[in-house]
Order: sequence, then structure tokens, then C-alpha cells
Amino acid sequence: MCGINGIILKNASDELMDKMIRMNELIIHRGPDDSGVYITSNLLAMGMRRLSIIDLSGGHQPMFNNDKSLVIVFNGEIYNFRELRKKLEDVGVVFTTSSDTEVVLRMYEQYGVAAFTELNGMFALAIHDIKKEQLILARDRFGEKPLYYYSDSETFVWASEMKSLLRVMKKKQTIDPDAMQIFFSLTYIPAPYTIYKGIRKLTAGNYMLVDTKKHTYHIHAYWNISLFPAQDMITDYAFAKKTLRELLTDSVQKRMIADVPIGVFLSGGVDSSIVAALMSEQTNQKIQTFSIGYRNKRYDESKRAAQVACHIRSEHHAYVLDHKDILHEIDSIILNYDEPFADSSCLPAWYVSKKTAAHVKVALTGDGGDEVFGGYNKYLLQTYGKIYRQWVPEMVHRKFIQPLMQSAIWHQKDSHSFAAKINKFLRASGNNRLSNHINILMLGFRDSELSELFRNPVLRTTENLLTNYLDQDASHTDDLKLARYLDQHISLEGDMLAKVDRASMLCSLECRAPFLDHRLMEFSHRIPDHFLIQGNNKKRILKETFADMLPAGLFQAPKSGFEVPVADWFRNELASDLKETLNEKNLAKHGLFNEARVDTLIHEHIQQKRNHAYQLWTLYCFQKWYHQHADE
Repeated sequence: MCGINGIILKNASDELMDKMIRMNELIIHRGPDDSGVYITSNLLAMGMRRLSIIDLSGGHQPMFNNDKSLVIVFNGEIYNFRELRKKLEDVGVVFTTSSDTEVVLRMYEQYGVAAFTELNGMFALAIHDIKKEQLILARDRFGEKPLYYYSDSETFVWASEMKSLLRVMKKKQTIDPDAMQIFFSLTYIPAPYTIYKGIRKLTAGNYMLVDTKKHTYHIHAYWNISLFPAQDMITDYAFAKKTLRELLTDSVQKRMIADVPIGVFLSGGVDSSIVAALMSEQTNQKIQTFSIGYRNKRYDESKRAAQVACHIRSEHHAYVLDHKDILHEIDSIILNYDEPFADSSCLPAWYVSKKTAAHVKVALTGDGGDEVFGGYNKYLLQTYGKIYRQWVPEMVHRKFIQPLMQSAIWHQKDSHSFAAKINKFLRASGNNRLSNHINILMLGFRDSELSELFRNPVLRTTENLLTNYLDQDASHTDDLKLARYLDQHISLEGDMLAKVDRASMLCSLECRAPFLDHRLMEFSHRIPDHFLIQGNNKKRILKETFADMLPAGLFQAPKSGFEVPVADWFRNELASDLKETLNEKNLAKHGLFNEARVDTLIHEHIQQKRNHAYQLWTLYCFQKWYHQHADE
């Protein structure tokens, strides 16, 4: 696991080495064990910071092929590198290290960009093909590892984290209004957008070819999941269960390969419990499991985690997260994302990563299980929405029920309340299926609320912006596939994986997600929807396949999520900081918001008249970012 950086210049510069050193220094947390820089003719440079996981002594980067016509910097892990190495050795390739980085380099040398389809792993990489005068950038299928880039008439720059780009760019960047609207709607910014107009993220499952002389580039997709049913559907349930067990077991086995201590995050939920059980099955030694609980029992799953740990006989490390443990770290955590990011679960993600990093260097997680196997409650909303629409005419819904709920729904103090759940349901009960799904994704402000928040009018709907992620016609697919497709392309890459990568790497901890094996996603696309969800039974096939490995009754427990009590903090411990951060003087510096509306949101929340926790946290994170990065 590493962080990578690079620069291509139109005109040679003696400052290139200094720039690369500065870029590397800013991401030392991603790789405290080693560093390296490659420069050619003061025109092109590649740098990296290394967190040594495999081949601790022999995996130094940048890495060259034999004739030094290819050089690579690589961030990530390739879980099938041993099989690929054997494939290459069978055709006469001779290796000089035991690292997966060399396997990637040799695969490209042998097969070109077609090699990316052979890689099973998480990665962001850069290869300089000197003979072709070409730079190749690539990102893994789901976007587990980040990759930013910037291009102008003089420079092409890329990096694992945006802070490295900003450190060497001469021009001050301007905010992208589309990206800002997406952020305030979703609470995060998915690829290819960033908060800045000039900086972009390479989309997951894509590679980029850059002409190192002309500075032109082209982006190509090497993997995508279709919205439509596969041709070779698996309809035998018993066979599907057998296939799933083999695939997930193999995925866990591959992600246990490391030359350093390894553990697993154990929340007590379905996904992490299955990963921990499979991991325990693969070794004769006790595995190390890590969980956090809360003093507020509404958010606490620690008892279930302890139950699973006892069942699989792991060496369990349990921690209780109190506001005193994290409030003084909030700024450093959220500002590490380099752009506005308002998923508050990044705070416990950082805390468990920090605690885990004291014991191991790699942790497996249950991330991706909900997206791959249909585990979110929102996947049930469409089923109930169909029933609702059969009984409630559209005119009644639009003219009477929606206005009633809009005026009353936030007159409650708890976002987990029945009224809040009804509001989510009604937002997913209209006649336009795509609008329903996008409404569910919008955890921050809806368009009508943005019109009240922003001083300048919103010219495009958020739905219009987000439909750009659909590169296929969605009108003929079913609701579950559409919802999962949007989650994979928007929330998984933009929120879930960004959160875990930045939180864990800030602690120099590598996280691996067995559910994000592309074979599992392709498998789940080949089985009928009722294998995934039957009635209210979410992740049906996953739970029934692995029920024998875990305590009885575990899968019947309600889903709690990985939240923090932001609503309470804003009324108590963080109330003064909230007011200070969002006061009139600070907001006037950029003039983006209707200050009276912001003041109303704060007042109503603190006085417990309404719950504006999500909206206020989104504003709070944006303003913290603006003060740090844009307020100059």
C-alpha cells in the first residue's frame, strides 16, 4: 500500500525534484516505510511513499523492467499476483522480486493495457512507457484507491491525494458549482468530479493514456457492470449458494496474504461477521478482531461483535467511543479529505483504524456487502412504494400527502424515528423510478432546500447532474438493479470507499474488502433478485449460505449502521463550534449562502424544534474545508 505522485512538464525545470519531494512529504501517512522518486530529463517525474506489506525488502519503487523502458509507481494490492506470476513464468518471464508491483509491471510489459482486466485487487498506478512516449494511469474496478489529476498548457499532474496536487500547482483553483451542488445534495463528491473545476478523479474501472509530449490524454473503461440481466443466469439456488461460498472463501484467502500482522474489523453486522468467520477458518491461530461501541446504546453493536468473537474464538479488541475521544480530532480528520466530505461515520472509521493500527498493519473489512448483495433498507422502499402507488392516487400523493409531510416531518428530534422513516419512504414513492432512487441518495439538501440555502439560484436539478452516471438506458431494468448500479457508481466510490481509504491511511493502516472482489459482483448480477431479497429478508443468499458459521439469531438483529450522534453533539459539545464556524462573518467571506437561512437551521436544531443534523453537518464540513483550503 502506498501513495503515488507524478508530474509531466512541457518545459524542463530544475525544480522538479523539489516538487516531487514536497508531494511525497504530504502523503507520508500513506507510506511511512519507504519512498522513491524517478526523474527523466527534468520533464517527467514519478514519486511514491510505501507502506510495506508484501516483500518488505524487495518491493522498492519506482520499479523498472529489465531494459528500463518501463517504470511504475503503484498503490494497492493485487490479490491474484501469485497466479499471474505463474502465468508469466510459464512463458519465460524472470522475476527479480517477490512483490505484486513487479507482477503488474510485467503484465503490462506482456499484454499492454489488456493486463488491467486480469488484475484482481485494489490499485491506483502510473506506468511510464518510455518507448511509446506515453503515461498510463489506471484505477481499480470499484475505486478503492483514489487517483486525482490536473492538466493545463504547461503541466500534467497526478496524485493519490489532492493535497499533493495543490502543493505544486501555480494557479489558484476555483470551485466547481456542479460539484458543490452535488456535495450539498449527497454530502460527498463522486468521481469524476472534485470540488475544483480543474482537478478531476479518474473514474473507477478506467485507465488513461497520456501523450507525454503533447500533454493530450484519452480515458477508457476496462470494466463495468451492466444494468441488464446477464445472459448466463444462475437459477439453481443450491448451486448459487455453493458458488457463493467458494467465491467469498477464496476472496478472503487472497486478502489474507501479507508479510505483516493482519486483523479484521468486526462490527457485529452480517458482512464483517462472515468475513471474520471465514478468516478464522483459514488459520490455526487466533485471528485478531477489532470493534468499537458507543455509550449511546442506539448506535452500539458491540455486544453482537463480542458474541461473534467468542463464537470464532478470536483475540478480540473492543473499544468504546466517547465524544471526548474524538471531538478534538474532528478538524484533522475531515480536512484530510482535501475537499468537502460530510459522512460523519468517517470519525468512528478513523478511531477504529487508529486503535487497530497499534496491533496490525492490515485489516479486512465487510465493506461492499450491502451493495453487492442487496443489504440496505432502501432496497425495500421500491417494493412498498409499488403497493403505496396502487392505493394512493398520484394527485393525492403530490397535492396533499407530500406537502403535509414536508411541513411536519422535521418536527422531531430523532433521525431514526418512525416519522423520519416515513419521510424517506414517501420520497421514494413517486411514479418516476429514477427520481425515487436519486431522492434516496440525497442525504443532505434537496433542490428546494438548496434554493433557500444558496444566494445564487440552482440552475440544474441534482437529478439531472446525477443521471450523467447512467451510461445505459435505465428505463427497462428492474428497481433493485438500478438502485445497486447507482450505489456502485456514486455512493460506493464517492462515499464509502473514500471514507475508509482516507480514515485508515491517515493511520497508516491498509484495509482490504473481500466483498469487493469483481467476481462476486459479477456473480450477484447473474442471480435472480429474489435470491438477494425475498420479502423483507435482505441479503438472503448471503445469510443462508453462511448461517452455519455464526451464532444462531445473529442475522435477525436489526441493522444499526456506523453513525455518530451528531444531532446531540450540535446541541451540546459542538454547539459553540457550530455557531462560530457558521457565523455571519465566516459565511460572508465567500457569500455563497443565505446567512439568515443558515442561522434559522442552527437555531431550530439547538432549540430542538427540528432535527437538521445532516444539513448542519454538511454546512459545517464545507465551511471547515473552505477556511482551510479556499479562504486565502
